[in-house]
Formats: sequence, C-alpha cells, structure tokens
Amino acid sequence: MALIPTKRSAYLLLFMAGLSGCAHEATLVQKSGQGGLVSYPYQSDADVLASSGRHDAFALIAEQCPKGSRIVREGEIPKVSKAADRAWRGQMGFDRLWGVQFVCE
Repeated sequence: MALIPTKRSAYLLLFMAGLSGCAHEATLVQKSGQGGLVSYPYQSDADVLASSGRHDAFALIAEQCPKGSRIVREGEIPKVSKAADRAWRGQMGFDRLWGVQFVCE
C-alpha cells in the first residue's frame, strides 16, 4: 500500500530528497503529538528492509517515542506524479523513498 502525501508534503519530500542526494539517512517528514512519518531513500526492493536508512528511520522513531511506538503503515512515497514522469520520459531520477508512519505509545 503506497502512502499518498498531500501536495505540500510532496513538494517538501522533493526538496528534502534533493538535499539528501544518495545518503542513506532517514528524515522526519511529519511530526505530531501522537506520532509522525519518517522516510528514507532506497534503490531497489531488496534495499527496503536491509538499508542503513531503515535503521536510521527506526532510530528517529525511537527518539520521538521514548515509551515505544507502533507502525501504522509503510510503503513507497511517490516523489513525482506519474504524469510528470511520463512527460520527462522517466528522467526524473531513480531514487525511491520509503515512508514509515508511526504512532507513539
């Protein structure tokens, strides 16, 4: 199940993805009193569970939720719309973003 961000969140993700480059660091995308959303870049489906970005993402979640957390959902976060990618004939980039939405206990 893919996460569908709002337009504002999508622009924020694009900006942060440009700043992160090829780094395998997680980013706290959204934060609320109850939880939030972290993301990290990955190249292939095999990288989702094995990347250092995932380790960093769960470290960020632990930082935000010292009493523990629960994963609500996770999935690929679209960086650009499919129409924009078609217009650019797939030249928008190969990095993909994985998002983990969590709730603090």
